[in-house]
Amino acid sequence: MHERFPAVAEKFQQVYGLRLPRHLAVFRALWESADAAEKEAFDRLGVSPFGITDYFGADGLRLVGRNGLDERLHGRFRCDPPEFVTVMMGGSDGLHYGLWYDDPAELPSFIVHNYARDSAETWTSRAPSLLAELRNLITRAIQDYGDDGEEAQALQPLAKALDWFIPEAVQAAEIDGRPRWASAPHPSGAPSILPALPPGSGDPCLAQSNERLAAYRKGTPEADAWIARAERELADGRPALALAVGGELHWLDRDAYRAASRDLLTAAYRLLGRDALAEIVEVHTAHRDLSSTDVLTLPDR
Repeated sequence: MHERFPAVAEKFQQVYGLRLPRHLAVFRALWESADAAEKEAFDRLGVSPFGITDYFGADGLRLVGRNGLDERLHGRFRCDPPEFVTVMMGGSDGLHYGLWYDDPAELPSFIVHNYARDSAETWTSRAPSLLAELRNLITRAIQDYGDDGEEAQALQPLAKALDWFIPEAVQAAEIDGRPRWASAPHPSGAPSILPALPPGSGDPCLAQSNERLAAYRKGTPEADAWIARAERELADGRPALALAVGGELHWLDRDAYRAASRDLLTAAYRLLGRDALAEIVEVHTAHRDLSSTDVLTLPDR
């Protein structure tokens, strides 16, 4: 997997315009090397590679978007924020895990997760890598079921494998260097955390997030007033409110606000020089009604 990493990183840069962290190669190596007991533990946790980790497969670099679809749609569920890039599926309710990109020029800050078929909000425990996220999942499962129960015993083989692989993930992180925005504040609104922003970006007014969501749902004049205010602040060089309002409208997923969400988000990202995120918004908005997020396929299929 270390040998595959440069080619996968180059592919990812070409497709997404984003930087790939080396810990993904370590995660895929753990998955590929798992024996029957370790695979059973993965099944117990309900997790498996999906999204850009598919590029690490034997034919991963041959994968293309089915029917000419943009590869950035692979693993992108309809309420995922633009900063979210899927790397692993979870156990139920559309649970999926992703890398969180505050800034396309930087490495992802941490791992995030989202229950796409539930409330579709985006959360994070700030795990720095997928292996750290797996460790958290195992720890929580053992706390829930007890140290001596069947569940804990079934997870022990994977826990031991993680002990072997985690030094590799640590070494990968040392080579990459600490992500610039990992320790920065990430305010949490109703549907998602918000990206870290440079000073002078304005106020996202998160205390009014639920109030805004209620206005959007009812289509009241207050909804239009918030959109207009976000546009004014954006024109004044302050993108924070546009990101908050645009993100809320994106998550709410109402046709009436689809264009407003796209326009607020793309303009805010471009103002920040985060063009790769703006392009993800444009691609996603154009294809949000896909019946499946499984987009990558081999070219002869």
